[in-house]
Amino acid sequence: MYDRMIVPLDGSQLAEQVLPYVHVVSEGLKCPITLVRVFDVPAMIEGVSGATIDRVANELRADADRYLERVKGTLVDVGTDVSVVGKQGDAASVIIEEAEKESSTIVMISSHGRSGVTRWAMGSVAEKVLQATNNPLLIIRDQAAEGSSLIEGDRNLEDWNALLTVKNIIVTLDGSSISEQVIPHAMAFAKSLAVPLTPVRVSNSPSDDSENTEYLNNVVKRFRDENLQCDGGEVLHGNPATAIIEVTERIPNSLVAMTTRGRSGIQRWVMGSVTDRVVRHSGSPALVIRGT
Repeated sequence: MYDRMIVPLDGSQLAEQVLPYVHVVSEGLKCPITLVRVFDVPAMIEGVSGATIDRVANELRADADRYLERVKGTLVDVGTDVSVVGKQGDAASVIIEEAEKESSTIVMISSHGRSGVTRWAMGSVAEKVLQATNNPLLIIRDQAAEGSSLIEGDRNLEDWNALLTVKNIIVTLDGSSISEQVIPHAMAFAKSLAVPLTPVRVSNSPSDDSENTEYLNNVVKRFRDENLQCDGGEVLHGNPATAIIEVTERIPNSLVAMTTRGRSGIQRWVMGSVTDRVVRHSGSPALVIRGT
């Protein structure tokens, strides 16, 4: 499924919220992991020599490398190769550049879990990566209180499993082959996380419900044929983004799996699709696949 997993970290407890998923998912997928920390040297101040700027950059690079090696030490039992990349530059641009070296790379990143229908402008690194990358992307929302760093102390796989908050995967579909491209990814995560799947499709009209139900029944059968737990699908009504967000509120602790048709590119900072709105406003973690 994936040839590499990129995990951006900035040294904060927020960023480390993704680590339980890295441990558990990598155990199932067995793909190499690349830990990335990006640092930036403050803008040059008048009178500061180039040598001083270089020294600061070297110190920041050394700090990044030391931190990443500590994180790497927590991954010794995952059974796959783990590499580290400490690099100077703009965080979103560096992450996207690293990910696009291989199209089958998945980016796994944490982001603030702030939600609300009034929040239409996003500015975090995770959100910029979402808008610009062509790679599969897992965004974990941090809604927990500050605690101790997840890289402190010894943990086994059972301990990491206990830290997972996702208990279900909502697979959003519209009946198109593009939307269905998310299905293999959702199935892979369901197997790794050992959680059930709930496929949903938004109906344009109540008269279409019979057709939509039949469609979802076929998806349910596909899941069950792979020995995955699925209690059934659900036909939704109304505005697609609003309907999907309401499902995440009714089924808490869900990961939303979606395909986006949006055009990618580092210059594209404003998005308007259903996927974009759900990711922005649901507050739920999301697995986003860019359709082709």
